[in-house]
Amino acid sequence: MQRRGPRVGLAAAFVLAGLAASPSMSWTTPAMPPFQAHVDMKTFMEHVLTPAAKVVWSVNGSVIDANGERSLAPRTDDDWENITSGAATLAEATNALLIPGRARDEEWNAYVKKLADAADKAYQAAEAHDLKAVSEVSDRLDGICAACHRHYGLE
Repeated sequence: MQRRGPRVGLAAAFVLAGLAASPSMSWTTPAMPPFQAHVDMKTFMEHVLTPAAKVVWSVNGSVIDANGERSLAPRTDDDWENITSGAATLAEATNALLIPGRARDEEWNAYVKKLADAADKAYQAAEAHDLKAVSEVSDRLDGICAACHRHYGLE
């Protein structure tokens, strides 16, 4: 009579390891609690969306003071990091516009999608230090925001 204990045990370990790695046998994660808005829309716009958008819009700006006129376009790596952070914040914050209580209707969702797409393009352009692309997207963001505000009377 042959002894099979170690071989059977080793074979069982391989089978169990294979099952654990199988996508059909994966562990489930606990359900996430429902998303909720913590501030009203006006506060969200004032403290989250607008500051992030202003950073992106600033690439098209200039300042006139006693020293003359100077462009606000990014020149240093820190300037670019600031633009990148603003665009990333804006892109991610668009998700919060879809939280129940904020989302209004299908047109709202379409505006949010346009805003998210433009913010993502601004982020990609800022990462690439592409001033022309950030500037073009900045103008598009302004138009998207203005159209949504007019449509929903958010002005």
